[in-house]
Amino acid sequence: MGICRVRAVRENRCTVYLALLAAVAALAGCVPNTLYNARPDQYRERVTTGEAGGVVADLGVVEFDDQGVLWERDQLESTIELIRQSNREARDGTLVIVYIHGWKNNADPHDQEGALAQFRETVRRDAARNPADRPFAADRVVGVFLGWRGDTSDVPLQEQLTFWDRRRAGERVASLHMQETLLRIMDATKAHPGSKCFIVGHSMGGMIIGKSVAPVLTTLVLSGGEDGTRLPADLVILQNPALEALASWQLIDLFKRFGVRLELRTHDGAAKQADGPFIASITSEADTATGRAYPFGRTIASWNLSFRRDHGPDEPSQRYLATRAIGHDDYLTSHRAYLREGEIVIERIPGAFNDTPFWVIRVSEEISKDHNDVSNPVYGRLIEQLIQMNEVYRTDLESWMVVRQPEWTTDQTTEP
Repeated sequence: MGICRVRAVRENRCTVYLALLAAVAALAGCVPNTLYNARPDQYRERVTTGEAGGVVADLGVVEFDDQGVLWERDQLESTIELIRQSNREARDGTLVIVYIHGWKNNADPHDQEGALAQFRETVRRDAARNPADRPFAADRVVGVFLGWRGDTSDVPLQEQLTFWDRRRAGERVASLHMQETLLRIMDATKAHPGSKCFIVGHSMGGMIIGKSVAPVLTTLVLSGGEDGTRLPADLVILQNPALEALASWQLIDLFKRFGVRLELRTHDGAAKQADGPFIASITSEADTATGRAYPFGRTIASWNLSFRRDHGPDEPSQRYLATRAIGHDDYLTSHRAYLREGEIVIERIPGAFNDTPFWVIRVSEEISKDHNDVSNPVYGRLIEQLIQMNEVYRTDLESWMVVRQPEWTTDQTTEP
């Protein structure tokens, strides 16, 4: 009888869960699943002309459908050609900024307050800065906006109910076509020795980046060896990412076991240890979306999953890591950032488990007051400080990944 009651309770829970998902699916149909930028003049445009001391800046748009498939491959091919053309015309190289938006956004060009309009303005503002104030030496800028269906409803209550559905969609977007897109963009950028590539993702966009670059980095770690491998990007930034700590722990654990370090090398082979990270996950301590709402949503979504219980006494459980966003997990947090007398201080947490080039930074409310506060001047100064730490502004330096203590190599042999 006890077993039957348990089964009945489980069946009732499944029924309620499926009914909830069906209700969400029925409600979340207000924003169409469509290609927004179909014409070449929409997905490739000149943002600035380089007049009045600024640099020439262009914008490319690449969209993914709800299954993570490229909507229109011509968008990607046009963007790749845009980067190549910029490199051909550049004197000191091209700065390529790749951006992936988060939940409740898409690539609608008519939304004047949407992520695409905001990113276009960011590219315009960066290109128009005075040369002395720019944290980069490139004389061309290309912004690449990667759009996906993060927005399915424009009704406030319905928007909140789309969390589970949109998170699953984001995981589908973080698949082969996204990996191909990022790799080809990075490869086209690095064809010019002075060009730099930044990859930025906000919220669920940060999750998409994290899940997309992890397989690439894993391959580089396993195949790179002690001689090192040139990294395809210069800095990856996850802004208040809706990325579960368990996925991040796996990459950080890989980095630790193989002794991965970040080096800066000149074109003639001189090398030095980098002061900054390759990946920076930046989360505000005041971000209630990933700090409170995220674990609530993930707990509901994972109630029927099985987790191991054999963790150490000082380690978090699998269930805990799977239901917490990376930026709110003390075990993985490596740095804190705050203001001291108006200056930004980035300090490593003493004895932190995470001592890898994948920095997990928790910032004070003065730097970022909530989940969406990632465009204010103080936050911008934090990003520029990370850029300065790795001297990304120098065209003669490149970022390399070095494995100091490989656990496994392809030339291992077995004694007879």
